[in-house]
Amino acid sequence: MAKGTYPNKAAQNVAEFRSEAEVDSRKAEKKKSGRPSKGKVHKISLSIPVEIYEGVELASYFFRGNMTAYINNLIHRDLERNLEKYREFKTMMEEMNQTL
Repeated sequence: MAKGTYPNKAAQNVAEFRSEAEVDSRKAEKKKSGRPSKGKVHKISLSIPVEIYEGVELASYFFRGNMTAYINNLIHRDLERNLEKYREFKTMMEEMNQTL
């Protein structure tokens, strides 16, 4: 019988399995399910008074029933109109706090 190094079948099977698992995991990462992303977001908890909740729910139908899209639209419009005022107010408050 010839002497030599013979590959360990169990070790070979494990190595093949690992390489297949790595390929499968890479494929799984690429295929994400759910809604398409609109970029990075900062999630917050939001409390809406009960008396206006029904109105928010109804208005969200204009955004395919998506309350988040409706609220984001409201915030975006407000910031377009008032962002400079908010910045001026912040500057005033910071100056006032520094003098105290």
